Amino acid sequence: MIGLIFGPPGSGKGTQAARLEEEMRIHHLSTGDTLRGEVAKGTSLGKEVGRIMAAGDLVPDELIVDVVRTRLPGAEQGVGALLDGFPRTVAQARALDAMLADEGHRVDFIVALKVPEDALVERLLHRAELEGRTDDTRDVIAERMREYHKLTEAVLEHYRKQGARIIEVDGTGTPDEVFDRIHLALT
Repeated sequence: MIGLIFGPPGSGKGTQAARLEEEMRIHHLSTGDTLRGEVAKGTSLGKEVGRIMAAGDLVPDELIVDVVRTRLPGAEQGVGALLDGFPRTVAQARALDAMLADEGHRVDFIVALKVPEDALVERLLHRAELEGRTDDTRDVIAERMREYHKLTEAVLEHYRKQGARIIEVDGTGTPDEVFDRIHLALT
């Protein structure tokens, strides 16, 4: 089973994906966590993507597709994988579709979190304070929101045209309230 958790920056994708991983016994593959880990380790990939992420820009398609291509086979073992933060462009979605087709798989479901933008900005600024996330400044957040609206929203339409199961969930409220909505929608 292959699922995507989808939503704008700060919508709670990582929080909910971790809960879904535990509940469904599905492997959570977070490209954001992966990339931040590479930055923290100071790897060549980390140095390359660190500058991009600090500016609020999306990591180039070819680079992020390569990252996913190397990690997806391990993530698919067992019940399947839940991808968080990928795909972010239609080109990435097409690359994912091709990777999955090679293995006889496809995207089975998408959980799309919906949260008003003003609430997202506040969440991200609060997270930056708590976690020391230097990629969550007000200017970077504004750029990430523009990128999301410009490029990432089209990914949902890509999968909608394919007939994928898209579950739109109100992402406001406590993490427990949001998870209850997701759980109810998936069952």
